[in-house]
Formats: sequence, structure tokens, C-alpha cells
Amino acid sequence: MRSPTRKSFLWTVICFTVEMIIIYLAALLREHRFLYGGAAIGIVYLLVSLLSLKQKRKRMEHPGGDGNGNKRNRRKSRKRTLRGFTRIVLCLLPVLGTVKLCGLVGAAFLIPGRGDSVDSISVEVTAKNAAVMSADTGALLYQKNGTDRIAPASTAKMITALTVLDVCSPDDEITVGEEIRLMREDSSRAWLNRGDMLTVRQLLIALLLPSGNDAAYTLAANAGREIAGDRHLTNEQSIDVFMDKVNEKARALGLENSHFSVPDGYDTEGQYTTACDLAVIAKACLESPCISEIVANNRSYQKWVSGREVTYNNSNELLNPNSPYYRSEVIGIKTGNSSQAGACVVSAAVIDGKTYISVVMGSGKAARFQDSITIYDKIKAR
Repeated sequence: MRSPTRKSFLWTVICFTVEMIIIYLAALLREHRFLYGGAAIGIVYLLVSLLSLKQKRKRMEHPGGDGNGNKRNRRKSRKRTLRGFTRIVLCLLPVLGTVKLCGLVGAAFLIPGRGDSVDSISVEVTAKNAAVMSADTGALLYQKNGTDRIAPASTAKMITALTVLDVCSPDDEITVGEEIRLMREDSSRAWLNRGDMLTVRQLLIALLLPSGNDAAYTLAANAGREIAGDRHLTNEQSIDVFMDKVNEKARALGLENSHFSVPDGYDTEGQYTTACDLAVIAKACLESPCISEIVANNRSYQKWVSGREVTYNNSNELLNPNSPYYRSEVIGIKTGNSSQAGACVVSAAVIDGKTYISVVMGSGKAARFQDSITIYDKIKAR
């Protein structure tokens, strides 16, 4: 039978080991909620240890018996106090380790947009808002006003594409309808006509390369009816259903400061995002085989189901070999431009085998590409 001392020490070791396993899993899986669990276990066990120590000291203060017994009890009390404090220190170590991990490593690896990363970069850009993330680890390497609420412009089409693929197969066929009338007159467009029939993948190309707002509404209206399971919904109703799904997708990605109101990202009251949130969306796009393949192309020729042939050029100058802003390492992702958002570009590049995401918002039409180049050059120079 184990003595109380050995049993107490054994429980302390078990508690310490469990906490460190939880913290390790948090870092490995980049899931910050595990950190809270590790800290909670440590705090609870710490309180139990303090209470146990206090009760033992009370028992030792009123033991009864002769003087020699009191001396022995005092010596035992000192030893038990020392063991108790040892237990407390062992309990505190993982708790303090959790705090340290949250502040120095966990925030960078587990919660994009917070804290500093050991691989952080220092760079000067002209854009009002910017963020740089490692697509491999989710670590935020740089941010400038990265958590300020801003208009997304057409960068919102990234989460539109992600949501569509949660509902539809890339091979599904869709006929363009009256929903394209819902886009604003001054919208960027893919020049879809009512009656055109094309696949979801072809519509995503029309959405992401020339930044077609008409493609956004066609995708949203049809996906909204799929979500609702009702083909008789009006275009307005189906798009409302779709946008609810978009914001549900945003929450699933862990976005804390984004709300999307329209599928094309057109300036709308109550619609906002942040540079850091856009980096998270971009990371999800790179993880989608369909989207990542589409956005890496500078040009795409397609023959639609209805027989119409089109060629779309990507609005991202970083991908255009004939542009002064061309960079061979760039693999996407999406441009944007509006009166509220300014000129924007969310891009990604593979440098030395690692993938990086750059978000440049509130810039100029040419400056957004130069800012992106400045960021990638800084990463190369590290």
C-alpha cells in the first residue's frame, strides 16, 4: 500500500504530465482551446494542493500528546510543508508554461493575428492595412493595422468560392439567370449572359480571374437554393440564405472580426473584415485543390457547356509575365478595388519551399503590387 506522501507525489506527477501533453497537443494542432484546458487543470490542482496543505497544518497545530511528540510533529510539519510547496511549484510550472506559450509562441502559431512570431519580419509598406502569414504554420509574421475593420471589396470572393464548394461539386452545371441583374452597374464582370450554361468550376474561374460580380451572383443564387433545398426561392431569398452560410463559414474558420453581406464584396453597409482575417481565408483557399489551381493561372481558356468559348485574364499583375510586377514565385490569389477599400491584393508565394500569404489593403492600383513585392523580397532576404 502506498504511503500518503508517495500517493500525493504520484498524483502531482500525473497532473504535471497531463498538462504538458495538452500544451504539446495545442502547439502541434494549433488549437488554442487546448491551452485553456491545460491551464485549467493546473489551476484546479493548485487550489486543491493549497487546501490540502492548509488542512494538514491545522492538524499538526493541535496534535495533543507530550513535548517529544510535539517536536516530532513539528519536524514532520516542516517536511510536509516543504513537500507541499514542491507540489505547488510543480503545479505552477505548466500553468506558467501555458501563459508563456500563449504570449510568445501560442499566439503566433495558434491564433492568427495575435502576438509575435519568432519568424516575424520588419517591413515598410504604403498600404493602410497589411498582414503576412506563413501558410504552412498559420503564424502571423507581420501586420500593419491588421485587426482594423475595413471593407473587403472583391477579396470577399475568396470566401464566396469556399462556401460554394462546401455546397456544390466543381462539375455541377448551372444556367445563368436573372440573378446577374442584381450586381451594380459599375461592377467588374465576366460578361455572363442569361442562358449561358457552364460548370461550377468555370463559374469560379469567372469569379476569381476577371473578378466577375455576375459570376458571384450566379453562384450565390444557385448555391443558396441548394442550401435551402428549395428551387423556388427568389434570387433575393436564395442569396440571403447563401450569405448566412458565408458568415457561418467565416465563424468556422475562426474569423473574429468579419461580416459579409453580398457575394461580390461590393461596398455595403455592415460589411467588414480585417487584413488578418483575410489571411486566414486565403490560407483556406490555398488548401482547396480547386481554388488553388484556379488562382495560380494568369490566363484561362474555357469552352462552356453551352458551347461559348471564353478566355479570361487574371487581374493579379504579380502573375502576369508581361507585367513589371511579375514574380515567378507567386501562386495567387485575389485582387480587389472599391471606393471604401481602396486597391487591394491578397497574394501567396512559395519561397525556399515555404508558402507565404501577403494581404495588402487600402493601397493604390500599382502600389498594392509593389507593396507585395517589397514583402516577398524582405522574406527572401532573411
